[in-house]
Amino acid sequence: MVRRILLLLSWILLTATLAKTQDFHFSQFSYAPLHLNPGLTGVFAGDTRIAASYRSQWNQVPVAYKTFTVTADHKYTCGHAGPGFFASGIALNYDRAGDSRLAMANVGLYGSYTRPIKAQSFLTVGLNAGLGQRSFDTDDLRFGRQFDMGLGVFNPALGNEEVFANQSHIFFDAALGVNFRWQALQRDALIDLLEKRSKLDIGIGVHHLNRPDMSFIEDMKVKLPMRFSPYAAGTIQVGNPLDIQLAIMGQFQNTYRQFLGTAGLKLHLNRTPGNQWSVLLGVGYRFDEFGDAWFPALELNYHEMLRASISYDINISDFNIATRRRGGLELNVRYLIKKVCPLPNFKFCPLI
Repeated sequence: MVRRILLLLSWILLTATLAKTQDFHFSQFSYAPLHLNPGLTGVFAGDTRIAASYRSQWNQVPVAYKTFTVTADHKYTCGHAGPGFFASGIALNYDRAGDSRLAMANVGLYGSYTRPIKAQSFLTVGLNAGLGQRSFDTDDLRFGRQFDMGLGVFNPALGNEEVFANQSHIFFDAALGVNFRWQALQRDALIDLLEKRSKLDIGIGVHHLNRPDMSFIEDMKVKLPMRFSPYAAGTIQVGNPLDIQLAIMGQFQNTYRQFLGTAGLKLHLNRTPGNQWSVLLGVGYRFDEFGDAWFPALELNYHEMLRASISYDINISDFNIATRRRGGLELNVRYLIKKVCPLPNFKFCPLI
């Protein structure tokens, strides 16, 4: 069964590359799991996960990007005696770019079901449905009709004489995804002493299933292409205090494709229950047809519950003439809530 699932996921990853991203993205993609794949809803060690990510990109040029997302998801395991479990979540996203302040805001609801396959493997299927708003502002834009021919200069007092059917519209959006998890810690272990930390996630998210209309022009439709996001992320335990973390992800949307890989060393400074500390030093590389950026990253983790990370993109594409290699700052924070279920309905959390 496990072999068949891995073959199916591998086939999905391959076929997705035949598709051609224009959505917002994060360099530390593993820390924005719901944006990556609805199938990652509820895939964490705990009962409730609250996470936030912020990205500021290309502040040196007049097309700066600001991206912010905050998510919360919860697993329904307490008092549940079945082998699998359901989870739900919510995500708020906001992305703005350029002098036109072209913005994309959306709120999405998530749901998933996780089914154990064996003591160390799980399959999760997730769905997402939400509402989005796309808008822009013309106040800081310049148009040809605002050029004063008599004075030979731009005159903002002149009207631009542009007529837009609307500068904002709301749309429905939907996505689905699947994730396969293997982990060294068996699901019948009641306490995680961080002695078995190896794990692997493989999956894919398929976004904008309904291809919502993005056009601001009346009687003209511009369909948002579907976005495919295959990935694989794993932790390899190489000793009592040390792990290697590796991850790779691709995004394919219409004619654009993007790849991103990360690698890091995680050192467990203290593995004593109640006082667990670890630090991770990592590096990543993102590339497309023109090359893009590499970035160093630093992560601090307390008790496997509170995690904070920072990274900075160093631009290496031809655009570095304008950016002077200054790409984007990215901040991520995640907090897990773990509660004790009342007896006799206690059910341990099977995922690490």
